[in-house]
Amino acid sequence: MSFAIPDGLAPETYPLAWLLGTWRGPGFLSYPDIPERPILVEVSFTSDGGPYLAYTATTWNLDGELDSLEGDIDVAALRPGPVWATESGFWRVVPTVPDDPSALTDPPAPAAPAAEGETTDSVAPPPSATEIEVLLAEPSGHVSVYLGVVQGPRIELATDLVARTASGAEVSAAARMYGLVRSELMWATDLAAFGHEMQSYSSGRLQRQ
Repeated sequence: MSFAIPDGLAPETYPLAWLLGTWRGPGFLSYPDIPERPILVEVSFTSDGGPYLAYTATTWNLDGELDSLEGDIDVAALRPGPVWATESGFWRVVPTVPDDPSALTDPPAPAAPAAEGETTDSVAPPPSATEIEVLLAEPSGHVSVYLGVVQGPRIELATDLVARTASGAEVSAAARMYGLVRSELMWATDLAAFGHEMQSYSSGRLQRQ
């Protein structure tokens, strides 16, 4: 499914623009004392024109069986069971001020042409890494601040702060990875909670709806 940057999107959010839209797909979740189970996840990234993206996500226990995440998966045929978790918040690029004020107005210099005998791929620089901040709230009694980077169609995040209410479950840290692979959003979450060290918690693949 093709994607175009919508009109009115704040330039500050361009490194995250490829996330915009609603994504839905299957995954698996397991942790010590939590048996492995198939899940269904729906994630939404939206913009109101501000320098951030609004984010919501819902995870359901999958109603039915799921053998694996390999091969073709008919997301429309997957049915949600009871809600497992929800979260909402905001994603934004860390504001920066360049050392050279002219960089605010001058366009970037064009890339140097490939030398004779070289391919374009051999001289093209990798996408630059951009620092981002993610603020999330969960009805289970947690508020988390993630810091990380977006580099092209790949995002890595780790918690800088996890705050919980007196009745919230013991969660001390988390890390997340997102990557766009063949138009699907692959994701994985590691978690340190309930006295356990950081380890895999959940992963899956999402299709843009």
